[in-house]
Amino acid sequence: MELADTTLTLFFTKRMSLKNWADIGIIDRELALYKRLTTHLNRVNMVTYGGYKDKTYSDRLETIELLPVTWHNRVSPIIQLLIKHFPQVKNTDILKTNQIQGSEIPIWFKKKFRKKLIVRCGYLYSRHMIKRHRKENIIRAAIKLEQKAFISADIGVVTSAWQREIVLNRYQLDPVKVKVIPNYIITDVFISIPKTPKKYDLIFIGRGSRQKNLENLLKAINSLKKEKYNVSLAMVGSCCYESKILQLIDKYDLDVKLIGVVPNFELPKIINQAKVFILPSYFEGHPKALLEVMSCGIPCIGANTTGIKEDIEHLVTGYLCQTNFMSIAKAIEALLSDDALQTKLGKNARQYILKNYSLDRIIKMELNVIKEVLAS
Repeated sequence: MELADTTLTLFFTKRMSLKNWADIGIIDRELALYKRLTTHLNRVNMVTYGGYKDKTYSDRLETIELLPVTWHNRVSPIIQLLIKHFPQVKNTDILKTNQIQGSEIPIWFKKKFRKKLIVRCGYLYSRHMIKRHRKENIIRAAIKLEQKAFISADIGVVTSAWQREIVLNRYQLDPVKVKVIPNYIITDVFISIPKTPKKYDLIFIGRGSRQKNLENLLKAINSLKKEKYNVSLAMVGSCCYESKILQLIDKYDLDVKLIGVVPNFELPKIINQAKVFILPSYFEGHPKALLEVMSCGIPCIGANTTGIKEDIEHLVTGYLCQTNFMSIAKAIEALLSDDALQTKLGKNARQYILKNYSLDRIIKMELNVIKEVLAS
């Protein structure tokens, strides 16, 4: 079968909708890949779980066909798809997951109608649950679902080489069945904007979960303040609504600007207002915020942890520190006090992103996987 004759149906993550994507500001970024794929394929469908409300965003999809259902126990999404969108799903050549959660549905359709299946995950669901939960039943369920998904897949896709090694070793898979396709960056949107006034010393973009280690970031800024080194920080994203974060900012009386959730394509204007980006997380998958900031040519400080250290080479594409507040503070002071180093790291970061994560490069990788699946 030729690419031009191929129909691909993407299944959203469990309970996820276009409205969710819009509310957290990522809809344009997430749709970009599939809009491009429609120029190579016969059709791209999207199964979303926001029901009729998702039709509000139909114009954002352009040539992508929307197949909206809801996620609840009363009527399963599978039954809804069979009733509302049976022809579109039945005539699909390749099914694809967006994450492991929710993969049960495309797995069912693969088995029922003998379809091809690509299981894609932006982060390893099992690892995420192991890091975030202590309940053995939750961890076992995550591993079981992930194992089922990768075993059921014609090809599995992860976003980094270290994730691939975990999947291959844990589930004893044939290496040819697991590919690495990194997250992509819209490099003509995430750019340096010359002569933008610098309003903030630091910027953080993301959630406020414990994983992000924001408590130690704020402690680090407070320790610098005690040494008469005042550092301003802009915080962007859902982190701005976390009560513990707000309490610490108030307790330390820090110079922090809470910006909240911003549509993804509007981020470059804010990113360029900062001197340095910081991501002190205890762990990451393949952090899009970090890569987008690097694409803007802004120097980055990142924790020397899995998911970050793979893209930040210390003093080459960024600055690495440990996760404790003292190390974070030293890194902030070192980079903010060295304009030449900021310039060097920013330029190197931009070139690194252009070489490795441009949308053009990732489109080619996606099409190669589709071709391989069709030929299997």
